[in-house]
Amino acid sequence: MMPAPTLLLRRRFSVTALSGVILLLMSFAPARGDEPGQLQQAFQQAVAAVDPSIVRIETVGGFDLVGEVLTGSGPTTGCVIRSDGYIITSRFNFLANPSSVVVTLSDQQRFAAEIVANDESRMLTLLKINATGLSPLQPVPANEVRVGQWALALGRTFDLKFPNVSVGIVSALNRVWGRALQTDAKTSPVNYGGPLIDLSGRCLGIIVPLSPQAHGETAGVEWYDSGIGFAVPLTDIQAVLPRLIAGEKLKPGLMGIGFADNGPVSGDAKAIRVRPESPADRAGLLVDDVIVEVNGKPVAKLNDLKHVLGSLYAQDVVRLKVRRGEETLSKEITLTDALQAFVFPYLGVLPDRRVPADDSKGVVIRDVLPDSPAAKAMIAAGDTIELVMGEQIRTSKELAERVRRLEPEDSVPLTVLKNGATETLSAQLVRLPSEPPEALEPFVIPQSEKPVSAKVGRFNEQLPGDGLGFWIYVPENYRPDYTWGILVWLHPSGDPLEAETLRAWSQVCRERGIILVGPRAPDLSGWSAELEESIKSIVGWTQERYVIDPARITVMGRESSANFASQVAFKYRDTFRGLILQHAPLRVPPPDVDPDYPLEIAFVTSPQGLQHVLIVKTFDALKKLNFPVWIAEQEKTDGETFPPEVISRLAVWLDALDRI
Repeated sequence: MMPAPTLLLRRRFSVTALSGVILLLMSFAPARGDEPGQLQQAFQQAVAAVDPSIVRIETVGGFDLVGEVLTGSGPTTGCVIRSDGYIITSRFNFLANPSSVVVTLSDQQRFAAEIVANDESRMLTLLKINATGLSPLQPVPANEVRVGQWALALGRTFDLKFPNVSVGIVSALNRVWGRALQTDAKTSPVNYGGPLIDLSGRCLGIIVPLSPQAHGETAGVEWYDSGIGFAVPLTDIQAVLPRLIAGEKLKPGLMGIGFADNGPVSGDAKAIRVRPESPADRAGLLVDDVIVEVNGKPVAKLNDLKHVLGSLYAQDVVRLKVRRGEETLSKEITLTDALQAFVFPYLGVLPDRRVPADDSKGVVIRDVLPDSPAAKAMIAAGDTIELVMGEQIRTSKELAERVRRLEPEDSVPLTVLKNGATETLSAQLVRLPSEPPEALEPFVIPQSEKPVSAKVGRFNEQLPGDGLGFWIYVPENYRPDYTWGILVWLHPSGDPLEAETLRAWSQVCRERGIILVGPRAPDLSGWSAELEESIKSIVGWTQERYVIDPARITVMGRESSANFASQVAFKYRDTFRGLILQHAPLRVPPPDVDPDYPLEIAFVTSPQGLQHVLIVKTFDALKKLNFPVWIAEQEKTDGETFPPEVISRLAVWLDALDRI
């Protein structure tokens, strides 16, 4: 049985229902100096003014599913952006690649439409119909948009006579790294592609699903009707309209620089990595350069740079000022839409899993992998790596980040404490092997002599409120002075296999330092896209209560749950470092290999399995993209869900996720 995908319902709300909205907003009216009756009239006049510019879009054919999202075949919304037949709408409405598109104007004239171009950065699509004399949207000038002003989100779906209306305010500007403004008006496939307007009937922006954190074609869809919605300013769209009309596919612009701090409270825009053959590399930028200005705007911290670059496209030119030592240099870079695939460098060490002391001055090595650069450099288990290229390191995360700044074949000087004496060694890095070690002795975590306050064993939990329920197994030898991994098991449709899963994995969890988590789908028919954020929240719940190594968080799906597991891993790349797919190929487009978000993928397959050929093809395709990917073969497809020989190989793969 296939899992139940998310069906994004298109709900109807007409202008004639505005009186109900006014009652809900009466408490706001005095603070704004508006009377409810005046508001109702203002809303109706604004909607009437823009009504001729709103069109209904119907699509025929294409895919039913994009990831776990059921795209549906109901009507969607678009807007006239030029009088000679150009229509702008949300790209979400076209992810299914429909075979034909029909546009219906407010006067009920119907036209066949062609897709002219896509904006993949702002999730927009431009259509063309054979019509003239249309009424295009009128934009609100950027300097007139204010946080707190009224905003009406409109769509034209089921009722051609009246647009759908949701009332809210502009709640923030320059969101999603400068691409959009934010509103608390309800947004969903009802009005994706429709206008967000002010009380004069002018267009603030075009409504699209976007997300500041998540990645992928459907990112942001999970927030529909939540009071968190986004609209791309119409003035920004008009600025690139000639490029779209010319048929140019607009993609996010990339420089090819990695930065040290990707958190919400960022530091300097200091380069820790310059990708080979990237625009930054060709412009002569170097590691340790600090960007202090972009296009005439000062850059005090990394987020300042992200807000400027986030609104730019491939082929846009940026002017940088870069601090290099005591000098300030001027650079000009033409952004690109793709970078040379990153290849992960490999030293060949496994870090100790004891939580380091606050004053520690290095990373203790628990194991050195055979035939690795570290082994050839005579590094041994028990050694402490203190300096990498002269830089002090304290944690395994810092060591991994320092190594990822380099490339395979680079020689890296290491200062190592061996048997009480400090030595300087040199290791020549190689490409990260996809295969896990043939054997890897478990890192045995001894039972704590002191009582542990954290709850251990197998027990049931639930996210706050009416959140998703899950079971969790915390090994009885858990202790907070060691770091632990997380394995999230997403059960297939039908039987959740809780007892069998726990029986198969409990010993591995005790031996390899892993906490096993089993979310329960509300409907046993399967998983749906709106549950993706709940899976991430369950990981967060576990991280709050236990000491977790962020380099060892994995999600695993089997057969019908594999698509959902892939969606979760790709969408939350800052959380997951491993993805296991059992007896299912990858059906979700993978993201680019990113050194800041390393992800390893393992397949379990049987040569007799129905999906084996597709799994092998997926494996080959991922290898060409430089993904660290591996296949564990299972002799038979019938019998146990987790055969012992598969469990033993996956245990080693999981245990080696933190290798550097």
